[in-house]
Amino acid sequence: MKHYIEQTVFSVINTIPNPVIVIRDNKIQSANSAFLNFFSLSSVEKFNKTYSSMDTLFIKNNGFFSSSELKDNESWADYLFSHSNVSRVVTMMNIDKDLRDFEITLKKIRNESEYIIVFNDITKFILEKNEYEYFASYDHLTKIFNRQKFDELFLKELENKKRYGDALSIILIDLDHFKLVNDNYGHFTGDLVLISVVELIRKKLRLNDIFARWGGEEFIILLPRTDIKGASIKAEEIRYDIEKYKDLELPSVTISAGVIEVNIEDDVDSCFKRVDEALYLAKKQRNSIAEIT
Repeated sequence: MKHYIEQTVFSVINTIPNPVIVIRDNKIQSANSAFLNFFSLSSVEKFNKTYSSMDTLFIKNNGFFSSSELKDNESWADYLFSHSNVSRVVTMMNIDKDLRDFEITLKKIRNESEYIIVFNDITKFILEKNEYEYFASYDHLTKIFNRQKFDELFLKELENKKRYGDALSIILIDLDHFKLVNDNYGHFTGDLVLISVVELIRKKLRLNDIFARWGGEEFIILLPRTDIKGASIKAEEIRYDIEKYKDLELPSVTISAGVIEVNIEDDVDSCFKRVDEALYLAKKQRNSIAEIT
């Protein structure tokens, strides 16, 4: 009767398109064709000879479950079954070195440590989710932060400023007469100019500086632990590099930049109002830097 039940279980799981295994005491007892094909193995016996335990194949990735969460000799299936709050998503690599993400569904089928486990492939969903989260924070063209993400990060830095009193400065940059670039050379060339300017600016920034596209041809930089003198020097370095940069395929451009240091009594609106006023002063001359204290 036991053999008949096992044969019945195997027949059922073999019809499921997702990888499915039956595990007992941390050893695989049965596996369907989808599971064996994923690892390019012909039988469960070969799998158990090749791998000491299933959880050794779970790659540490993005907060997903891996064997690092287990104590010595602890069964991964027992652990997931008894910890419903733990992520049941794992990453595994197939025979083609292709990383796949799976959501685990497990059901205890006997009182002992025996489970039927289904691996639901959610790789496409994870990729789409990550892509959505990426573009929610980054500008599509230049691949730097967008205005929404900058606002979020600025609020945190402003809170740190008020709590610890560290210097904090802002540079707001505008490309001079950029409309003429689009009108004379086309928007495709204009986009290439924006990308090249972003790369020039990026080379001048530290890892903790926050750089974002403010809109159109405007860019904004938040400089933690930098006073207005240091920010003005940085803005002038950027202005100089862009003025001197030559690309035979692209038209030359210059920038104007407004610079302020955030005061302890500032809020978001007052900061943006002052830096916008500083930029307005710089744009009166073009290819220049202006600061407001």
